[in-house]
Order: sequence, then C-alpha cells, then structure tokens
Amino acid sequence: MVRTTPEGIQPPLSHIRDLARQAPGSVWIIGNEPDVIWQDNLPPEDYAVAYGQVYDTIKVADPTALVAVGGVSQGTLLRFQYLDRVLGAYQGRYQKPLPADWWTVHGYVLREEHASWGVEIPPGIPVEQGNLYEIDDHGRLDIFEKHLRDFRAWMAHNGYQEVPLALTEFGILMPVEYGFPPEFVAGYLRDTFHLLETMQDEQTGYPSDDFRLVQRWAWYSLSDPTFATSDLADLENDRLTLVGQAYRDTIPLMRIP
Repeated sequence: MVRTTPEGIQPPLSHIRDLARQAPGSVWIIGNEPDVIWQDNLPPEDYAVAYGQVYDTIKVADPTALVAVGGVSQGTLLRFQYLDRVLGAYQGRYQKPLPADWWTVHGYVLREEHASWGVEIPPGIPVEQGNLYEIDDHGRLDIFEKHLRDFRAWMAHNGYQEVPLALTEFGILMPVEYGFPPEFVAGYLRDTFHLLETMQDEQTGYPSDDFRLVQRWAWYSLSDPTFATSDLADLENDRLTLVGQAYRDTIPLMRIP
C-alpha cells in the first residue's frame, strides 16, 4: 500500500520504483480511504494526480505489477460523488480514463455528517451530510450488501465491470458496550463471508468469476487495540477470540479461487 496524503506520497516515488523492481508482479493499492478526513484525506482532484504519478512510476518499473484504486470507506452516494470527481479529474489531466487492474472498497456502515461520528464528509465535497446511519445500523447485513451491490453497479456504469473487486476492510468497529458483543460479531463474520461468496449479478459482476461481485476480501482485523471488537486473536494470551474461532471454522467452507 502507498499512502497518498496532503503531506505527500509515502513512501517517496524513488522508493516505490525500487520496491517495484525488487518485487515484480506485486499488487499495489494506491491510498487508504482517501475520502476520510482521518485517513488519507485528499480532495478527489488531488487523489487523481497522486494516483497517476504512482501508477506510472510502478508500471514503468514493473510492467507486470497490478495497481488498485485505494478503497473508499463505504459504497454510498456521497462516496460515488467523490469517485466521480476522481475519474473526471484523471480524464482531464491525463486525457484518458483512469486505469486500474483492481478496484478496492471498504465495507463499513458509518454515519456521513459533518462534525459527527462515523466517516464525516469526503474532503472537497461541499455538503453537510449524506447517509445518516445510526449506531444500530453498523452491523446490518442488508446495508452491507447494498453498499457492495451499489459499488459494483457504479463500477459497471463507469466501464470497470471487467475489473476484479477486493473488499480490503470490513468488520465491526463499534465497542461491545454499544451493542456488539462477541457472539454478534462472530455471527456477522459468518453471514458476511457467506454473502461475499455467493453474491452474483450478470449485469454488474465480474465475468471472469461467474459474475461474482467480490473476488477477494479481508476481515478487519487480526488484532487492533483501538478497534478490538472484531479482533481474531488475543495476542497477549496467545489464543483465538470467539470471533477468531468463527473465522477458523468458516474459512474451510469457503470456495478457493
């Protein structure tokens, strides 16, 4: 992953060039939630420029590399507005559509409102609110599914149906005391994994994968002291959590691409 923040591209392009030569055929994700002010926090036009610079650097150093667009936090209309401006800015600057070997997205359900909890408003988007989700919505499977279906529909509409999609972050971020005990999170993991494996749509899915909507996914996370609700492991005590046990028991049932 390359970070694209207002402070610049990290690591520097010269380092990226060297790494690409040393590890040919790697997948590179350009940015992490550029739409979120607490993450990469880039206006869409700035992200388009940074993406173009990193993409060209990697492809010159390693033509076999695969480059992915950094995941926005969730598949909502406000995030599509951000991405529409990214595509428009890239087209305007480079006189060609934005190239991508992969698209990525994150699978959260979070409030979109200025000066509120959640994922705020994307930088550069002049509105005060988007989807006003409540905390109880955070673990709703129907909204999780809608976000992914809408994201795939947005990809197809913009000419990216033939590009695979990776869900590079999803899980439960809210703490137990907000109504998300381990039993609920373990069930959410099982339900989302089953959904991800079975979601298909001939109008929007990836043709090379039997029109499935999502080709790869990664639960968040193994262990994060800040967002511990979905942790798979208790590293201090060298054991799996209840959620980790659900992961262990569910993975053997999954299709291996």
